[in-house]
Amino acid sequence: MNPDLIVAVTLPCMFSWFAWVIFSTFRRYKIARLQADVQSRLLEKVGSGQDLLAYAQTDAGRQLLESLKVERVISQAPYGKILGALQAGIVLFFFGAGMLWLRGHVSPPGGTDGFTVLGALSIALGLGFGFSAAASYFLSRSFGLLNGSHS
Repeated sequence: MNPDLIVAVTLPCMFSWFAWVIFSTFRRYKIARLQADVQSRLLEKVGSGQDLLAYAQTDAGRQLLESLKVERVISQAPYGKILGALQAGIVLFFFGAGMLWLRGHVSPPGGTDGFTVLGALSIALGLGFGFSAAASYFLSRSFGLLNGSHS
């Protein structure tokens, strides 16, 4: 495989990823700053602790207190994480198989070591993700986390 082609594909992908990380960080920072400004203005209008406690009992007050969390962790159901691990395992397994297939179709005879190493590592990672997904499935089912049934 031509090294210039690898560089021509890798560099734009790397810079695109850097740009995505930077812009998503700026976006999250601006949202957090805006939320903090709005929340501080709302809390300044509350006169005393009793007023705040009474406001917190209402639906709007509960929503305000929930919105005080800048980063919300969305709890995923166990099957979402299991499917994510299974998907990663399948993709890595077939990527590794593709690398091993390319090993036999590369023109320079000495240039196949990279394909062999990358293919073997990808297959090992794919199988690891697959076994992890299977173990998570069976453990989640035995703990009663799937379908609410305890086996």
